[in-house]
Amino acid sequence: MKIHRVKSAGQGQALAAELFAGISDESPDSPVGLATGGTMSGVYSALATDGFCPKFSDAFALDEYQGISPASENSYANELTRKFTEPLNFQGKIHVPGQGDYAGQQGPKQFEKTITKLGPLSVQLLGIGVNGHIAFNEPGSSFYSKTRVVELHQETIKSNLVYFDGPASMPTHAVTQGLSTIKQASKLLLLVLGEAKEFALSKAINYPDESTPLAALLDHPGLELITDLNY
Repeated sequence: MKIHRVKSAGQGQALAAELFAGISDESPDSPVGLATGGTMSGVYSALATDGFCPKFSDAFALDEYQGISPASENSYANELTRKFTEPLNFQGKIHVPGQGDYAGQQGPKQFEKTITKLGPLSVQLLGIGVNGHIAFNEPGSSFYSKTRVVELHQETIKSNLVYFDGPASMPTHAVTQGLSTIKQASKLLLLVLGEAKEFALSKAINYPDESTPLAALLDHPGLELITDLNY
């Protein structure tokens, strides 16, 4: 694992944008992997500020809430449209698990088939949850997991509830790429920024097991960690 230590979240997001652009430009015929959330918003903003023009034609989202409308303000499909597709004038397709061609019972299998057909991804952006989840692979997820429907842990629901009107509107399940699916990407750019993520990162690095999903990725030869933490 290559470690990039930065002094601030902004510096980390700018570095991630620079690395993402460089890696994807080197393999324009390969798809990329996109993540969502506050940290990634800064990465996409930096890409737009830098004038990045995507050369790739396909991108794959890490996850999506189960049963949510893609038009919903809280759907990851919507978020990626607003924060990636529109600012960067991306003319290709973002494949979102659980949406469109990937909805329904056979959706996860079709999503896997499409990644296999178009991949491997040149680069996958990643973050980590406060409880250590990677995408929506919660603690305890199999290191060999594929794209599937998962039940969200209470810690994840509590963390994400701020984006919804109340508990009744907060989804309890999601569709997520599995840890082995994520691991197929040639490069993994993992951003861990802010003290709230320190415990999860420290536990995964120092005491890796199935309760720390990041442990599944630690032996990946292309894993690069960008962090402002001392763990």
